[in-house]
Amino acid sequence: METTSASPVLSLTVYARWRRRLRLAFGVGPMLAVHFALLAIPFVEFTVWSAVAMLAVSRIIGLGITAGFHRSLAHHSFKTSRVVRFLLVALGCAALQKGPLWWVAQHRLHHKHSDTADDPHSPVVENFLHAHLGWLFTSNPAIPDGGIVRDLAKYPELVWLDRLWIVPGLLVASGCYACLGWNGLIYGYCLTAVLVLHVTFAINSVGHLFGRRRFETADGSRNNALLGILALGEGWHNNHHRDPRSARHGFAWYEYDETYVLICILKWCRLVWDVKLPHLASLRSSQPLSRSPR
Repeated sequence: METTSASPVLSLTVYARWRRRLRLAFGVGPMLAVHFALLAIPFVEFTVWSAVAMLAVSRIIGLGITAGFHRSLAHHSFKTSRVVRFLLVALGCAALQKGPLWWVAQHRLHHKHSDTADDPHSPVVENFLHAHLGWLFTSNPAIPDGGIVRDLAKYPELVWLDRLWIVPGLLVASGCYACLGWNGLIYGYCLTAVLVLHVTFAINSVGHLFGRRRFETADGSRNNALLGILALGEGWHNNHHRDPRSARHGFAWYEYDETYVLICILKWCRLVWDVKLPHLASLRSSQPLSRSPR
């Protein structure tokens, strides 16, 4: 009796489906792992050194995201050497927000289609939960449009980090454990990583729903003072959408921008240069300069 083999097209479809599921699991797995690690908190004493570790690690990985992933890679808000850029981006990878090229692609799509149906994480089009973290489980785990990060994909060190983005996180976690044992691992790394993750997610959700709008941009972006502090300057989100390429997000003197402070320090040390500041037009007009993602 003659048997028939499975359709090649069907086999490819099943393979593609499982490949996508595995990539999605790999992408969100580390995020879920640090959340589950918090179940150990009742069994690990919180000490002064826990607080010190959390403060230090939050700045190390948080500024890696804000200065490295966001202002350097996504918007080219300043220029620096490939070595300094690699170090900033590697620290950003330790925040477990997936690879830098994937992160930048999603962020540029957000600016290009902000609060429209093509925005990866709009609380205006979808809902708060989707914008906060639900989109991570529904979005394409691969870079949706390779052309949108063509300017970065030509650098092999960034491609390497995009493929092995979990390595810096493992190194920072190991360092925390080596210094403070389980206290360092649970509080210094896992709890800190969770807090940094949710503060970043809040820019997508809270930052488009709650706060003041200094500029009438073509989206729902808001300036949120609490996020401005917690997110190291990223919470001045309406300012950012008004002038995306500016390295300074806090336009007013009272809008503290810790990431911009770091950039100024690096500039003083001659490690970065050509730091872009808000256009005069962006401070005078309420209309958006453009919808360009970078």
